[in-house]
Amino acid sequence: MADPIRKLNGTGLSAFEQYLRDFREGEKLAPPFHLLTDSRYSEPLEDFSDVERREFGTRYEMGVYLTEILEDTDMQSFLGDQGFWSWLALYWFDQLCPARADGSRKPSQIYNYILSSNYNHRPRHAVRTTWLLVSRYGETALFLLSKKPSERGELIEQLAARQHLISCRGVIEVANRLYYDANRRTFKRGATSTKRKGNIRRYIGYLQQLDLTYDLYSITEEALLNILPEEYEHFL
Repeated sequence: MADPIRKLNGTGLSAFEQYLRDFREGEKLAPPFHLLTDSRYSEPLEDFSDVERREFGTRYEMGVYLTEILEDTDMQSFLGDQGFWSWLALYWFDQLCPARADGSRKPSQIYNYILSSNYNHRPRHAVRTTWLLVSRYGETALFLLSKKPSERGELIEQLAARQHLISCRGVIEVANRLYYDANRRTFKRGATSTKRKGNIRRYIGYLQQLDLTYDLYSITEEALLNILPEEYEHFL
């Protein structure tokens, strides 16, 4: 069953945040799904396709679905819209923070569900970043989004912590070449191991050095591959 996409208003955002705070302090509360449709807490949006409560095997699947239903919408004015992205996170909360057998949940940081006004925390939002990566890079982003919707994973954790790197196409395309395992449709074994040369942390450290002398926003996949140190060859 499809539902019209809405956005949380200020009252709805406060109520959702209070729920998350209470939950993180140990209270067992049912998600406040009434905020999604109650006009006191949310408001309708025009020119959006309806959305469904689909079950996604991975974050990538969620991103593909979002890209499809939002492709005819001018998203520029919604990139920083707290109410919009937070509404979607609440809509799919059962997947982003699934209940255990005893009814308990393990919520992540609040900014994983409510889009933060802190620029440094925005890449942590589960839904916005998922959509952003798939809409920009398509299947190239699969290696970052191959885990369940409720799991982040070390690769995206490291890249999202340096927000400007997510916007560098050559950086993402080379990371895909290095760490994506096409047979497993996920990242390669050893990609997150601190004991392996050329792991994701080493890659990011190398990029931070390059950033002093190269324009990472304009560097191409081929150009970056040509200057990679030898330690990355075994991943290639």
